[in-house]
Amino acid sequence: MRKYISIFILIAFLGYGLIRICVGCALLGQEIGLLDIKAFHEPINDIAGFLAKSSNRQILSVSVAGYVSYIALMGLVLAIGAIGSLKNQKYGLSLIGAFLAMYSLLFLNFQTINPKVIHLAVCAVLFGALLWLKLAPTKAA
Repeated sequence: MRKYISIFILIAFLGYGLIRICVGCALLGQEIGLLDIKAFHEPINDIAGFLAKSSNRQILSVSVAGYVSYIALMGLVLAIGAIGSLKNQKYGLSLIGAFLAMYSLLFLNFQTINPKVIHLAVCAVLFGALLWLKLAPTKAA
């Protein structure tokens, strides 16, 4: 049963990573002029507004292109980690942990807490469960 729960969590992480990759790359394409999709105008403006509003609190200043690139990179790290963990590779769990660290660094850099912290908290709980499922010793029959 532990194996199936682990697989479910890893597939959820993989899906979340793929979404972050796709959204990050699409928004980056919009920002640098490769795409012009009306639906992306508002998110780009929202990100630009957030970055401008928080510019005096940022530890490292970032542009819209830098921010959405970081989002895509986080997704790539998570997706590779999920795939690696599905294949029982040692780097899998480490990369998922790196994703959580990268996500935490966003909040630290902008020195703000917003509703997206719920995503981080859910990912952290799932990661904790995954660690327990994969690393805790099983009872011998």
